[in-house]
Amino acid sequence: MFQEAAKRRFNSARRYLDSLPPGHIVVKLDFSNAFNSLNRSDMLNAVADRMPEIYAFCHSAYSQSSTLFYGPFRVSSQAGPQQGDPVGPLLFCNTVQPQLLSLESLLTLGYLDDFTLGGPAKVVAKDISKVVDIGGELGLSMNVSKCELISHDGFTVTDSLLQFFPRTCIGDITLLGAPLFPGPSLDKARSDRCAELARATVRLG
Repeated sequence: MFQEAAKRRFNSARRYLDSLPPGHIVVKLDFSNAFNSLNRSDMLNAVADRMPEIYAFCHSAYSQSSTLFYGPFRVSSQAGPQQGDPVGPLLFCNTVQPQLLSLESLLTLGYLDDFTLGGPAKVVAKDISKVVDIGGELGLSMNVSKCELISHDGFTVTDSLLQFFPRTCIGDITLLGAPLFPGPSLDKARSDRCAELARATVRLG
């Protein structure tokens, strides 16, 4: 299911960027340690609202903090779905889905904690402000240094937040680690994969 969703996201972004109108932009949003920062109370409320049939199970697992053991150390786990929980991705996506649906950008894609928005610059900037505000209420913090702004050459950024987004050329964009278009990014990805296979061959030997 997740692989099919990623494929649709990849193809939608490529088609939109392939005919990006003047004055339109695409942004990739990144959150700091998103899965471990999500408020569990919001997560459980989202389950109660949209998946009540599994609420009792999720409440028993996340209504109280859990203790993680690492050698002699103990860490209290109080936020986000537990790493390794098979239901974890579902719980995260179910919590942030209403936020995605409320956005007005022409291109609105989400895959787990990766958001991609596209449209007129003013509309996208407005949506980013909404993501920052609502995300903050959910415990999520945007990592601006790892976000990306994709636009035509010569596009002037006027929004105060977007000015801090690193710029990426359309031909160099990657999505979920995969290049969207032929060019240097695709060449590098191919080279990296070949190097990884070469190392694996040596180690297997």
